[in-house]
Amino acid sequence: FDVTVRNSLQTSYLLESTTQPGAAATGGDSEKIARYEKEVNAAGCDFYPLVVETLGVWSSGSLEILKIIARRTVLTTGTTISKAIQHLLQQLSFSLWRYNAKLILDRLAICNVDNVMWEYV
Repeated sequence: FDVTVRNSLQTSYLLESTTQPGAAATGGDSEKIARYEKEVNAAGCDFYPLVVETLGVWSSGSLEILKIIARRTVLTTGTTISKAIQHLLQQLSFSLWRYNAKLILDRLAICNVDNVMWEYV
């Protein structure tokens, strides 16, 4: 697996992302495949890019891979396929949002100037 997170609010993706939801993720999927698939396959391996946008949209190829993973968990957990997919996407979304929050907090660091705390909320 190769995981990529694309910021759909980035200037280079913004225009297309406003008219086509998931455009940044789809573009990332295509770029990863074009760049790495031939080399990985030549090495005898399979290449599976997982591309998600910072706001939570997954590329269609990534969703297909995640569905395969969810189907396999059904065999061991006994849950339904829809519940397994929902649970997997919730876990991944939570991780993404937690990481986004960490990035924002790192950029908006608390400043201590003359013993006065300035916090960005």
